[in-house]
Amino acid sequence: MNESMNTQQVRQRYDEMAGNWRLLGIVDSLVLINRLRKKHIGNASGAVLDVACGTGENFPHLRNASSITAIDLSAEMVDEARRRKRQLGVAVDLLVGDAQSLPFGDDTFDTVVSALSTCTIPDYVTAFHEMTRVVRPGGQILLLEHGRSSVGWIARRQDRHIDRVYARSACRNNRDVGAELAEAGLDPVSHVATHLGAINQITIRG
Repeated sequence: MNESMNTQQVRQRYDEMAGNWRLLGIVDSLVLINRLRKKHIGNASGAVLDVACGTGENFPHLRNASSITAIDLSAEMVDEARRRKRQLGVAVDLLVGDAQSLPFGDDTFDTVVSALSTCTIPDYVTAFHEMTRVVRPGGQILLLEHGRSSVGWIARRQDRHIDRVYARSACRNNRDVGAELAEAGLDPVSHVATHLGAINQITIRG
């Protein structure tokens, strides 16, 4: 893959894409990603932090949260998420900020969620560490993440097109999620791969 984007470049890329990003919700519905959001992200409870919230696609599935805080690197994405929260009529405290340096104290949240996002973060290890820092002992981190397919020809196709995909969306969709978590020193209590291994549902305890 070509040289990775830095944080500012990723921010700029998502600022540019924000206005059209909700259209991907249609695609998510077609490939049942929203069903996975409901099933996995829907397990969030208590004080919830949504990291790299994008346009707020997780918001409908956080019904068991006592409070929701959401943060994204892109101010344009946060503006779209504000529209989304008004449409849904949910209370969300929205912030512009960096997953690699979360502006919260230690042990602040009962649940941290992030969906299809750490594939875009330049220093994903630091982002994982930040999530574990802000979640309370006994809390949970719920991740829904892109990964390299377990089916050979699909994985090879991901590899072949990764430069184009990354240039368009800053997404490393052929990553080895398990290896990245191990690099961060994290041992999930649950890691289930679906969609021919290309989508990972991960639960980490605080």
